[in-house]
Amino acid sequence: MTNEERFKVIFQDQVNRPGADDLLEWLESTDFFTAPASTKYHGAYPGGLVEHSLRVYDFLISSPYAVGTSAESRAICALLHDVCKAGYYEQTDGGGYRVNDRFPFGHGEKSVYQISRFMYLTDEEALAIRWHMGAYDDAARGGSRTLSAALSLFPLVLALHSADMWATQEEQRRERK
Repeated sequence: MTNEERFKVIFQDQVNRPGADDLLEWLESTDFFTAPASTKYHGAYPGGLVEHSLRVYDFLISSPYAVGTSAESRAICALLHDVCKAGYYEQTDGGGYRVNDRFPFGHGEKSVYQISRFMYLTDEEALAIRWHMGAYDDAARGGSRTLSAALSLFPLVLALHSADMWATQEEQRRERK
């Protein structure tokens, strides 16, 4: 099974709210399934984004921080946390990637915005996706205290951030070999 097929199977099995089918159809109309996960840090190759999203899902479903969170919420957060990267990268002449951000709205904020155009997110899901970068988010680095407030409200915020970090670190270790 390809990563795209696995993503779709999990998404269609776990996400059962109005608009989910429209969101998946939109993802299929973008480069989401062929895009890299980054320009150089991890998954900087075709399909890296969907591979990373699935790895985050694998970590999140077994996270002790996510206990008590529905399977649907875990699938939504893990699989969709980086939808902001659809249409975000372009190939360079040298075969690498560079950022071409046509809608500079912020990383987590942009993912929440794009998902919400199609499907309702709970407060917990929206905050987890918004803050999945944790202290690496520009607002947190700039001194904003809203990350701490979000962490204190919902364990899923820390769970998604941790899963994203674990997945990224694993990808970087694999790619160094």
